[in-house]
Amino acid sequence: MKRIRKRDLLRRIESIEERLALPPAVLLPGQQAIPVEPTIAHHAYEGPGPCRTDWFGTVCGQHRDTHHHTGDHG
Repeated sequence: MKRIRKRDLLRRIESIEERLALPPAVLLPGQQAIPVEPTIAHHAYEGPGPCRTDWFGTVCGQHRDTHHHTGDHG
């Protein structure tokens, strides 16, 4: 494994942080943005009551009916 100097690593991290801070790219003609809120990610409902799925410290909290059910789930 190639070693990297601390100074070079910090420079790379700063470069990535700068790029992440940029506004999102403008949509191309005909391109559409797909809203994903309030969905955290595609996941199975965990009840009872509001969904208790925890994704990296963020709890879904949505009602059972807002989840996409396929097959025998549901």
